[in-house]
Amino acid sequence: MALPPEPLDEVIPGADGAVLATVMRIVEQAPQQQYERTLETSLPRTAARQVVELKVTKVLFGDVAASGALVQCVKPEGAYALREGNTGPFVLGKTDGAVEILGRYGPDTWPEAAVKQAAAQLGKR
Repeated sequence: MALPPEPLDEVIPGADGAVLATVMRIVEQAPQQQYERTLETSLPRTAARQVVELKVTKVLFGDVAASGALVQCVKPEGAYALREGNTGPFVLGKTDGAVEILGRYGPDTWPEAAVKQAAAQLGKR
């Protein structure tokens, strides 16, 4: 069962922008953390950090990227890994000069309308 994305009202306040985009390529893939086999019935699983190149098709708010641009973004270690061809809304933040994907991006993501509405409620354009 897929984990639902975090509530937008928790993610949007720290965002510098949001875009509709497609993952064009995986630029960098950190090594996957290995766990020692134990008597546990399940082990924690997190997907390793990635650097991905997004092709922006539409800007929902902010000035992190322009429509048509290719943007390299960091996808932090988390519940899911991105693959080439993943498409959808990406909420982005700038950290130390790098663009980072915020929230848990996975098979269930936010609808475009919900991202726009959450941004409008917080006065983000």
